[in-house]
Amino acid sequence: MSHILSDVWRLDLRSVEIEFTNVGVNPALDRFADLVRELRQEAEEQAHRHGRELCVATASMLAA
Repeated sequence: MSHILSDVWRLDLRSVEIEFTNVGVNPALDRFADLVRELRQEAEEQAHRHGRELCVATASMLAA
């Protein structure tokens, strides 16, 4: 599906990653819990921004 969106429709697909995903699972990483909350918040905001941009691009393309 991603090939259709990027190759055929020429949409800019992006991935959002977050570090320290083992905090809360690995007790040795629990000291990073505050940092992980900040990183997760930033990643979620970035994903929402990219999603909105993709929706606008798709709607513009379908309207044309």
